[in-house]
Amino acid sequence: MAFYFNSDKQTQEKQIIVTSKSHDSVKSSTYSISVFSKFVKDFNSQKVRAIDRYIDPKLGMVMYYHDGPYPIISLKSSLENEIDWLEDAVFEEVKFSESPKYIGDFKFSDTGFFVDRNNGNFSLKDFDNSYSSHPDSFFKDNKKLETLCNYRATGITRDQRKTYNFYFRLENSKLTLLALAIDTVNDILFADPEADFISFKNNTDIQNYLENQKMFVDSEQNAYIDFNKREITYYDYPNDNPFIFEYYEIGKIEENSPKIKSVEVIFYANREEKESRFITYFSNKGRFVVYPMGVRPPYFYEPKR
Repeated sequence: MAFYFNSDKQTQEKQIIVTSKSHDSVKSSTYSISVFSKFVKDFNSQKVRAIDRYIDPKLGMVMYYHDGPYPIISLKSSLENEIDWLEDAVFEEVKFSESPKYIGDFKFSDTGFFVDRNNGNFSLKDFDNSYSSHPDSFFKDNKKLETLCNYRATGITRDQRKTYNFYFRLENSKLTLLALAIDTVNDILFADPEADFISFKNNTDIQNYLENQKMFVDSEQNAYIDFNKREITYYDYPNDNPFIFEYYEIGKIEENSPKIKSVEVIFYANREEKESRFITYFSNKGRFVVYPMGVRPPYFYEPKR
């Protein structure tokens, strides 16, 4: 696995001066670039032992991620049981700068492993505790993880669908991993770089599209939305018992990312019973999405040409 930095010291110093913000950060980066580069290589190895060496078992490490729709906060002394969450390799070029902006459709404004100083603004309470429901004592007992943190980094996965946000303690040449937050990009269910954009300025654009494109198919799930027959097949509505809709309503257009927009489209069985409905989301990539729910996987209904 190759490093994307030049081993020549003069080249390194020149590169750091361009990307860093102050004399202090330049000085710090000069000796720390190899430390972070080594960490990225170990992280991409997906070997528990290689990553665990950065965790102080006495301190532990807080891990934050979503299991489906549920935000999870947990304290770990090892990633042995969590390695599956780290299966996506990140870009290895270490850059001492702020994280780039996500511009949408699985594209960031820049790629790499972005390292920046942490100036006391890391708090475990920034993580959503609504599901894990840890008591205040949990955050009090792990306060040291916050106070020790002097660096943070963002690793962008190579498919640009996810970020790993790392919180570190760097002292001399010893790097300690204090926390890790895993995030998917906001348009994860709608982005598709291979698909063309459709006109999506207002509900009239959407209505016009649906009047001309009558069939949408999820080939993997063997399901469809047929506007001619007014039928929808889905996990709960197999081919021999489809959901029959009388009409549909288009909601308010939302911006999922600078490139991707979506809107809620609800199909109703009839005008008298609003409870009998089928909820979907339609994007400016021209496809319908039904969010995953329980054992039901996400459905992606693509336009059939």
